[in-house]
Order: sequence, then structure tokens, then C-alpha cells
Amino acid sequence: MVDITATGVIRHSADNELKRNQQRNWETVLQCIGIKAQPQHIDGPYVIEDTEVDATSHFPEIYHGRQRCWVFSFGVEHEDVFLRDEDPVGALDEAFSKVPIICGLEETTRFMLPIFYPYGSIKNIYFIKGRINLNTV
Repeated sequence: MVDITATGVIRHSADNELKRNQQRNWETVLQCIGIKAQPQHIDGPYVIEDTEVDATSHFPEIYHGRQRCWVFSFGVEHEDVFLRDEDPVGALDEAFSKVPIICGLEETTRFMLPIFYPYGSIKNIYFIKGRINLNTV
């Protein structure tokens, strides 16, 4: 649910502050993944408008209603590099837990804390292991 738009803007100026901050969040994502593995074959991120957040979604109900979500996929060389205690993405969740983000960009929700948080009632990011066709998300 965090705006991770990859704008390619790497220098700050007054007229591109929004795009620079979106790129900063995307760079943070890549750095967090890079703690355990080098991401390859990156597809996205893409924004999905009007994602319905309800009891059946991956996000908690505090973000109820239609929300804007960003999705991406990536590959790594070693299959179980993110395995932690039987959770195939547990180490990835740990790498993202409490990492600062820039809020107030183009996301449609407000976060209690300006951090990535992959757990519980304030979850704002989640990961799924496996091959996913982003055209069907």
C-alpha cells in the first residue's frame, strides 16, 4: 500500500519532489531485498487502482474500502533464501519490518507509522512466494 512508484528521478529539485520521494521508497524496497539476495528479473512496480480491502484481502481491515496498491515481482538465484522458521518469506518480512518510508505521496491510505510493516493490524506490505502473473492481480 506504500507508494513505491519507480520514477527514475535520482536528483532532488523543487519541481520533482514527489517523483524523487516515490523513487526513494522504491530504492528502499530494492535495498531491503538486497539484504538477503540480489533481486533479478524485476517486473514493476505497477499501481493497481481500487483494490478492495476487506476480510478476504492480505491487508488488515483498518484500511477498509478501495485502496491503491503497488505490486512487483522479482527473482533470486537461491530458492529458499528468504525461508525463516517454515515461512518461505519470513526473512523478507524481517528485512522490511520497521524500515522508514516516505508517506503522503500518492497512496490512498494513511499509515499509523511511517514504516514498512509486514505484520498484524498495521500491515502495509506483504510478500508471496511463487510465480505470479502480475496481469491477473
